[in-house]
Amino acid sequence: MKSAVSRVVAAVSVVVALGASAACSSDGGGDAGKDAKPRASAGPSKLEKAALTSGDVKGYEVEEPDESASSAPARPAAKPSPAECGPLAAMLDARTAGKPNTVGKTKDHVRRVLTATDDKDFTTTRVGLSSYAGSDAEQTMADLRAAARSKKCASFRIGEQRYIGVRSLPTQGKAGKGDEAVSYKIAHRKGEYVMRESVTVVRTGTTLAVFDASNLYDPEGVQSDKDAEKDGSDGIGTPTADQDPKVAPEIVTAQLDKI
Repeated sequence: MKSAVSRVVAAVSVVVALGASAACSSDGGGDAGKDAKPRASAGPSKLEKAALTSGDVKGYEVEEPDESASSAPARPAAKPSPAECGPLAAMLDARTAGKPNTVGKTKDHVRRVLTATDDKDFTTTRVGLSSYAGSDAEQTMADLRAAARSKKCASFRIGEQRYIGVRSLPTQGKAGKGDEAVSYKIAHRKGEYVMRESVTVVRTGTTLAVFDASNLYDPEGVQSDKDAEKDGSDGIGTPTADQDPKVAPEIVTAQLDKI
């Protein structure tokens, strides 16, 4: 019997770094560049300062996603079918390949990955912050809300990937200090498993905070847990078919407090 998958982190990251070139001058006869002084680095962006760090959320480890995956060339974007469902997948890190311009007209973007220190909690939460220009943030939310509520988007395709089980979720209280929020659930096949995701997007001014909680439904892992229980031993607690992932309220609160 194959062992259950214990934890999957499907996250990709893009961090925009601002560098500075050294200024140099020549007086035509002296030592060129002798008195030149490099300009100071621009430092972390506003979103970098607002991103969650270790210690911000009790009971969770906070990490920056592996940047190496984001250096790979992006694959040509496939058209969603129906077209109106595209925003639902565009908010998911793994589907955007970490490229900010695939999540609307973003100006800056950062991501963090949170995992519970409780080894029985198999939920991984990805938090992304994106800043937009002008009214783009409001339009992105409007498009996302329309897609989440559309019956046409209960299942849809983007290229060879099929998304299923799409349903709008209640947002009462989820906006917190934000201006508006959209929540939905979505799933897709990942080999022989089903990746399930609960997504909450909160807009604060021109900044969008995306909270994506995910887990894997592994039928064989669930059966292994049942067999272990019959034998009087402990299983690993594989999420069952009715255990959808949930975005922890404390993660949302901690992040919105920093924006």
